[in-house]
Amino acid sequence: MADKDIQLEIITPTGKVFSGDVDTFIAPGFEGYFGVLQGHAPYVVALKIGEIKLQSDAKLSRFATTGGFAEVLPHKITVLAEAAEPADAIDLERAEKAVSRAQSRIEEGRKKWDVDRAELAMARAFNRMAIAKKNI
Repeated sequence: MADKDIQLEIITPTGKVFSGDVDTFIAPGFEGYFGVLQGHAPYVVALKIGEIKLQSDAKLSRFATTGGFAEVLPHKITVLAEAAEPADAIDLERAEKAVSRAQSRIEEGRKKWDVDRAELAMARAFNRMAIAKKNI
């Protein structure tokens, strides 16, 4: 680990999505996006649907996340995410179908579907689409 690097682990219920040293880390907190460099003050933050960006040397990596928590320590960040998907692994066609399905359910309304759940599914799918398109 170089002097400027910070150790990062992104973990989901299905396993470790990323483990390595990074120069910078940016994630979606409920108070807004936040960035972390080595030596940051310790804290724990809740994450929302959005994009995790990390830079290692000259390489920028993006992940779609659907929320969770991040523990920040001076030399280590641990992200416990509900889901985190690397941008290059996102199936854009599948995300577009998820948006269409959620929109249909929202239009059909509460008598047939849980609209709040459909709106959340649509937000997750839009997030995945936006991140996948940035990676093209």
